[in-house]
Amino acid sequence: MAKATSTARRLLGRLAWAPIAAALGLGTLGGAVFAALGLPLPWLLGALAATTAASLGGLALRVPEGLRRPMIAVLGAMLGTTFTPERLEGALGWLPTLSALPLYVLLVGGVIFLYLRRFSDMDPTSAFFAATPGGLSEMIALSDRLGGDQRRVSLVHGARLLFIVFTIPFLARLFGYAPPARAAALDLSFDPVGILVLAAIAAIGYLLARRLRLPAATFVGPLLGSAVAHLAGWIEITPPYLLMALAQLVIGSSVGARFSGAPVALIGQTLLLGAGAAVIMLLITLSFGGALDLLTGHSLVLLLLAFIPGGFTEMSLIALAMGLDPAFVVTHHSLRVFLVVLIALPAYSWMKRTGRLGRSPPAPPS
Repeated sequence: MAKATSTARRLLGRLAWAPIAAALGLGTLGGAVFAALGLPLPWLLGALAATTAASLGGLALRVPEGLRRPMIAVLGAMLGTTFTPERLEGALGWLPTLSALPLYVLLVGGVIFLYLRRFSDMDPTSAFFAATPGGLSEMIALSDRLGGDQRRVSLVHGARLLFIVFTIPFLARLFGYAPPARAAALDLSFDPVGILVLAAIAAIGYLLARRLRLPAATFVGPLLGSAVAHLAGWIEITPPYLLMALAQLVIGSSVGARFSGAPVALIGQTLLLGAGAAVIMLLITLSFGGALDLLTGHSLVLLLLAFIPGGFTEMSLIALAMGLDPAFVVTHHSLRVFLVVLIALPAYSWMKRTGRLGRSPPAPPS
């Protein structure tokens, strides 16, 4: 009996790992195909494309938070290496674009909320938190606490993220941006001691961020710790290619796996809603970016990456991979997420109190 129980446990353990292995295996395959085709950000976009297609086909996929969070921390620490005194010399010139973010957040959130209420059957609470331009984890938690549909909020955010992440690199090329040429031979060298020191700094930053209850602590904490260390001159390290490729692979696979297990009809409807939301966000962002480009001289592609709510982690990763200024992008997304987390609940309470939130659609007849 004991032997049979032990065998059953081993079998269940293997079955539990199967969706994880499938997600990472498909992500690796997709990344390799995109790399062979010379497409931008192959390990992020290839993994995302392969796992999304498999999820739509009904395959069970999963990327556990215990794997995704360390990769987000790795990315935060790697992005922190870009905060150097030379890069921050012109930081005062960022004030005009940073000051435009509050208006941008309110406009994007408001328009997407009206869009979801008009073109979906989502209840007002779910539509409000699905429309917020950022703070995914916090918005899902608030929606659940206030009676919204946690799954639909999560899927709408995931669909928006999917379309924006996949569109931005190609859109940048359309606007004439040429990413830096890749080396003929990949540089696989790295400094193991420097990596260990950076890991320790990232861990301390994460713990401090959690203690201070900063949003996106897994990303922001290691980023701030790494940035301080590099600005102070305590450490100088270049992000290793293999580590960055692995982070892209895991993050891309996790976005695609988000749709696994949801009913096909719901996925189809959510993808359509997400596509519409992505188009609206792109149009608003391009309008802001065009105006700020004329006022400040920052390039339209850089402003697009800094403003578009395509995921704090994902947009920062794209900026780093495309050779744009990651410090500029990270600073703007940090403020955007902070603003969303700060104003979402007061705005929701005000809209509900004044009747601007609207009423839930009538239940279908039984």
